[in-house]
Amino acid sequence: MSTAPQTVAPAAAGQGIALRWAALGLGGLLLLPMLALLALGLQGLASGSLWHLFATVLPDALVTSAVLAGGTLAGAVFIGAGCAWLVERYAFPGRAVLAWLLVLPLAMPTYVIAYAYTDLLQFSGPIQRFMRLDLGLSWRLPEVRSLPGAVVLFSLVLYPYVYLLARAAFADLPASLVESSRLLGVKASQVFWRVALPMARPAVAAGAALVVMETLADVGATYYFGLRTFSAAIYNAWFGLGDRPAALLLALVLLAIVGLMFWMERRARQGISHAGSRVARPMRRHALPASRAWLATLLCALPVLLGFVLPVLGLGWMMLREPEWTTQLDRFWGWSWNTLRLGVLGATLTLAVALLLAYAKRVAGSGLLNTTAGLLSFGYAVPGAVIALAVLWPLGTADRMLAEGMGWTGLIFIGTLGGVLYAYVLRFFAVAYGGIDTGLARITPNLDMAARTLGASRWRLLVDVHLPMLRRPLAVAWLLVLIDVMKELPATLMLRPFNFDTLAVIAQNLAKDERLAEAALPSLAIVALGLIPLVLLSRVMQRDA
Repeated sequence: MSTAPQTVAPAAAGQGIALRWAALGLGGLLLLPMLALLALGLQGLASGSLWHLFATVLPDALVTSAVLAGGTLAGAVFIGAGCAWLVERYAFPGRAVLAWLLVLPLAMPTYVIAYAYTDLLQFSGPIQRFMRLDLGLSWRLPEVRSLPGAVVLFSLVLYPYVYLLARAAFADLPASLVESSRLLGVKASQVFWRVALPMARPAVAAGAALVVMETLADVGATYYFGLRTFSAAIYNAWFGLGDRPAALLLALVLLAIVGLMFWMERRARQGISHAGSRVARPMRRHALPASRAWLATLLCALPVLLGFVLPVLGLGWMMLREPEWTTQLDRFWGWSWNTLRLGVLGATLTLAVALLLAYAKRVAGSGLLNTTAGLLSFGYAVPGAVIALAVLWPLGTADRMLAEGMGWTGLIFIGTLGGVLYAYVLRFFAVAYGGIDTGLARITPNLDMAARTLGASRWRLLVDVHLPMLRRPLAVAWLLVLIDVMKELPATLMLRPFNFDTLAVIAQNLAKDERLAEAALPSLAIVALGLIPLVLLSRVMQRDA
């Protein structure tokens, strides 16, 4: 009996070292494009281009990006956290249906909702035409292709990131905590602000970080609206003006801003412990009076109507109004299959990489490993176009080494699905890693020590202890990455193989030429494909609840 720990310990130590180096090696491989971006950007910094950008592009880009990110953050947190609290705390008509309908806008890409509302609300669109001809109204609606319009549309599309995480956090609040606060004099109307929201702050902050990074990295909608954000300025500097140093420097400034926000958010969360278990007695839902119950129903239904139903109806109206889309039906199924195939492959690969790094950080963590995972999380805030261009450097180097060393002709990595998947893992690592790392942090370390005391190896610890407890975080992370990959545009556009088109690529190409009616079919197909993982995601959350 006494020899078991002695024989397991050396093997366990070797497994920890191997796991740590495997995670560091994979993380270093993924960081190569970011390091290349940093090196090339610093070269431009040495040339003095940054001072020219400060005098021309940076002030406008800073103000526009700050207003867009700040407004979207406020709107997404207000809608997401508010609806999550209503769904988990109160009983009202339609609550069960609205609980999963509220995640539907996540299937709506920002560029798709931008196309839909532009056609619906423009001067020649159906709404303003109805106001002029049928109602006799002469005043015009505010311009949707503007900064305030972008803030509203981004908030309607991105709030599910906050809603999903906040709802899970509110569901874990023990009823005893709420009851104790009431006994201490906290009013029922103040429970949300003084008890629930502070307890759910880590989850809300994680969702808010995803919202901010998604907003800062957006190119399709902001470029279509003509907004001079960082991402749009990077895209225009590289592709419109051909100014590579300026684009790289703008990307570095954007990375510095995101890094500062990460540091501030981590500092704010210091000392907060996530470890724990599912509560034995969760909060009971309180029935609201009739008037307030229907008001809660309306408040939860509005984000679904504005962020999903109305854009879908607008796209459908475009298809019925102009039948040009019927000429694309013979190629439509190929685009859909390419989109779904890339989504499944990208989500699975990203999840595997994130699980490896998160688990290695838990059982064999080191400062270097923590830094590597933190740096990889920045990829979500980098525009897809910049990631695609950064990825070309290591892929091109690998192709050149194979050509010189083995005499191979042609490209092995560039222009293949492998290059696209490489960019996907770097771009969406933060989405998968955040959920998995949070899920692991909620598992008390006592379970690890008990399993290790019984002689379990790190592999057995993962398979028999952690994975069963991580089923929900893993499922949520995989589905979220799947949705993001199927909506991804710039990296796919630049790295895809020849004659390999996805629905997002086709929709962007048609909308760029103002052929919005033809872009309606692939746009609606993106939404329809995104509904599949969203329905599964809702089922996972309902079953867990």
